[in-house]
This record gives sequence, C-alpha cells and structure tokens, in this order.
Amino acid sequence: MADALAPPTLPPLEGWVRVDDATDRPFELGPVSVVARTVVYEDAAIRERVPAAADAPWRFLFASRLEIRPHTPPSKALTKLVGKRASAGFRSRLEARGFSDVRRVESRTLRVRVGGGDETGSAGDGGTEAEADVVRYAATVELAGVELAADAYLAVTPVDGEFLLTGGAYPREVRGGDAETAAALREVIEPERFREELFRVIRRVG
Repeated sequence: MADALAPPTLPPLEGWVRVDDATDRPFELGPVSVVARTVVYEDAAIRERVPAAADAPWRFLFASRLEIRPHTPPSKALTKLVGKRASAGFRSRLEARGFSDVRRVESRTLRVRVGGGDETGSAGDGGTEAEADVVRYAATVELAGVELAADAYLAVTPVDGEFLLTGGAYPREVRGGDAETAAALREVIEPERFREELFRVIRRVG
C-alpha cells in the first residue's frame, strides 16, 4: 500500500482506550504531499468515575507520524509550515470535541527522547534526542451542565526526516454548573497529574 505508514508508538497508557487509528493526507504543496498516521486515545477510567459525563470525550490525547513525500529533510521553513498547519488542525480537533474559546497562551521548546518507549513499556535503544516546539492553549468545555476551564498542548517534533505531532487536552478547573456533577468532577480533576501524564507521552513518543 503506497500510503502505508507505521503508527507512532506511545509509552504505557493505563486507563486509556484507543478510539481512532487513521491514515490521511492532511495537506499538499505542489508536488510535495504529507501523509499522516494518527492514533487517538480517550481517558476511559475517569469517565467511569463521573457517570453523568460518560459520553463526553473531554480528556484525550493523540499522536501523529507525518512523512513528507518525496522525502524532504526538515528545515526551519518546513518545520514552521508544519507547525502552522498542525496548529490549525489541532484547533479544529478541539472544537470538534466540544472545546470552545480556544486561545494560544504560550510556546516553548522542549528536549525530548523520541522513541524512548512503546505501548508495551519496552525502552528499546533509549531513543533519539530531539527538540519539540510546544504550544499551550487555554479553552473552555461544557459537559453534563458543568462548565470547565481546560488546558491543551500541541508538540511538533522533527526527527529523522519525519515529524511527530503529539497533543491533548484535559480539564483544569470547574467553573460552575450543576452542583452534583460539579462536585463529582472536582473529585477527579487533577490538573498537575494530567499535565505530567501528557508530557510523559510528548517526551517518549516515537
């Protein structure tokens, strides 16, 4: 198959379920095209603890492997273009999942070890050092009559002639709404842990 592309590998994700695995062509530039293999996960464990929000995919993460065809070595210009397109796609992904008022808050670079682990927990050869561009967004999401403030992150990492995109979103704070559901949500929202888990994936995806 011409578009066959290996999925990105992630570290172990306890309590998460894969809900999508797809290959597509997100954009083309003249004779150059980009093929992406994307996997998406949702936090099933946390939804079980808040039955009222069981049908709302409000904590998720994804990882994409992007291959430039024909092969084009990463450059600053290409990385900037991929980052711009990835940001637009991430906003669309957030909005499709019910997040609104999405605002870019800050950006930074982060040293990562690409391929340092996989879904089975194998460390492999320890991975390859790389530098990811990470953008944080603030957003709002409403579920079961409760409004939540949320954080979302997108990381773009050029490595070995490809790009890895990693991102996700999680609730940060209950703002108000149905009292019973709000109380249940406050018991399960742990923004520091959520952020640490997402960054563990960003640092170890391969």
